[in-house]
Amino acid sequence: MCREEICLNFPGYIKKEAPSLTCKVTGKEQEETKAVWLRGKTVPAQPLFGPQTHLDPHKGVSFTAGVSGVKKLLAIYQHKDWWLRPAFPARTAQIPARTQLVLMKGRERYLALLAVCGREYRTDLEGAGDGIRVTVSSNCAGKSEINDICLVYAVGDDPYECCHRAAEYALTLLGRPSMLRERRRYPAMFEKLGWCSWDAFYQKVSRQGILDKLKELKEKKVPVGWALIDDGWLDADYEAQVLKGLDAAADKFPEGLSECVRRMKEEYGISHVGVWHAVMGYWNGLEPESEAWRLLGGGCCVLPDGRRIPAADAGKAFRFYGIWHRYLRDTCGIDFVKVDGQSAISLFYEGRVEYGKASAAVQTGLNASASVYFDNNIINCMGMAPEDMWNRPSSAIARSSDDFVPQVPGGFREHALQNGYNSLLQGQFFWGDWDMFWSSHSENRQNAVLRAVSGGPVYTSDPVGGTDPEYILPLIRRDGTVIRCDGVGMPTLDCLFENAALGGKVLKLFNRYGENYVVAAFSMGEEKSIRGSIRLSDLPGTEGGTWIVYDQRKEEAAFLAEGEEFSFDLGENDAGLFLLMPAEDFVPVGILEKLICPGGILFRRELRARKILSLDDGKRAGFVSAKRPTWVLVDGRETTFEEKPCTGTLREACFYTVPMGDAGMDGCMLEVLFSEG
Repeated sequence: MCREEICLNFPGYIKKEAPSLTCKVTGKEQEETKAVWLRGKTVPAQPLFGPQTHLDPHKGVSFTAGVSGVKKLLAIYQHKDWWLRPAFPARTAQIPARTQLVLMKGRERYLALLAVCGREYRTDLEGAGDGIRVTVSSNCAGKSEINDICLVYAVGDDPYECCHRAAEYALTLLGRPSMLRERRRYPAMFEKLGWCSWDAFYQKVSRQGILDKLKELKEKKVPVGWALIDDGWLDADYEAQVLKGLDAAADKFPEGLSECVRRMKEEYGISHVGVWHAVMGYWNGLEPESEAWRLLGGGCCVLPDGRRIPAADAGKAFRFYGIWHRYLRDTCGIDFVKVDGQSAISLFYEGRVEYGKASAAVQTGLNASASVYFDNNIINCMGMAPEDMWNRPSSAIARSSDDFVPQVPGGFREHALQNGYNSLLQGQFFWGDWDMFWSSHSENRQNAVLRAVSGGPVYTSDPVGGTDPEYILPLIRRDGTVIRCDGVGMPTLDCLFENAALGGKVLKLFNRYGENYVVAAFSMGEEKSIRGSIRLSDLPGTEGGTWIVYDQRKEEAAFLAEGEEFSFDLGENDAGLFLLMPAEDFVPVGILEKLICPGGILFRRELRARKILSLDDGKRAGFVSAKRPTWVLVDGRETTFEEKPCTGTLREACFYTVPMGDAGMDGCMLEVLFSEG
């Protein structure tokens, strides 16, 4: 493929012993989207007595694609067995090993090169001089034949659309178009605020600790809708890392898991309670001769080293998870699961079963069980290896970063980078779980702003006594519903190829909320103060319009048009959040205490000179108007208002703030009336 800017060149034949393998490029020329297939079979020159020519399980087939015309690069690579992260190479030779997505920019256009995990083989990319090394491997010994898709690439003017088009085309060719994120159902339970036990207790979680925490949340009027009991609750041998039974550890939950779950729901109003487990049951599978082995063993395979794990067979895997999940639901009252360590599938089956086959089998069984017993309410975790991402048939939510670790100083920077940039790849498949956070922490504002732009679940993990409602309530409505963006948060255009964590730069992530853009900005270096800016050219889809930029913290509004910029200042370890709203004569901003202010608007109606807004709870509401109101009413009573001129030269308008008083259970009604003249 060669366009006017970036050129990719693939070999027609690949030398691998004898004979050669063919490298075939097919695609939708009109959409500038193409796939690369590898087809062929290795045969020894002397079949009876010559050397065997099986493909190496890890090295497989390798070839180099020539690349030219590239001005900027971004790579998303597998830096740990479980996780992806971004790299910002200056040239192709610096593209890291195990890269899964390379985004390239020419003079004006973009090219997204996507490694694919097909039916059996997975692809990894790596820099090789002026080209990109492509390695296609099976993870299975004795393979001599290949017929699989290995790459898809898409060219266009919009890098986000290129990434999406590449993933869509690949999934279509694999017969899995329903695996696109927008075709998955976001679980309704995760529309509410959550709490997780992990960073509160780690493996010392217990019935009493959980109930003490829920009591605190109730007293502080933090409306948690779901709670997750993380690692440490299981009846397991924690030294050998194997599962012994299906219920909770008796010393931590003396009356069983069901009693704790019942109290969580009845006494503290938790609608959904979930539990954690590893994809293998526990990290090393099941304990021999245990209750877990007796009940779940029919769905297992025994490895040569004796470890007992779910079989790489969809039916058996479903039996393994289904028996356990049915017990958790029917006996213990559990509503969902978080399943960790998913990228261990290919590690446990190394040399024995192909990447695609092993992961597809286990993931199909797991997803089927979660669908049957938990209405598909599952959080996938530690599963960013490509063979896992490409093989989850139905579950909608997956972790998109390494852990938030509250004890690591400055850990937010890496956390923000991973979540934002990984979404360019994983966000094509799943809604991102950007992990739990502490509301009482030196980086609490940054973490709250990060979750606001994520588009995924929002949950905290403060220990007993640690919850600070100030950094939680701005993310939710009064009933605990998360004010959630429509898509998945991603870096703005001007940040795509810049590593803000190196210092001196501002990281900006964006998402959509209805017709509005949400832009989160973070200072990532050691500077005491740093200036950032927002331009319409930073955001796709804003061309040709006039927008209002609202600074949520300063409570100021400004007009912004093409060619202009809105500047802001951030302190050290700081975060800002900005709304871009289409400019009209009257623009409701919403509840000012909320990070995404329009999320506080429940209903809107306009009748000529009368604007009506139904609002959720809050102390103050705001709107932008080109005309000064004659009256402002809250629940039918006239009230005062303050006005502040909007900056910018495009129009004259003011930003108005209105005190709301004490909103009732149904919120309040705001009416803005203008004279007819």
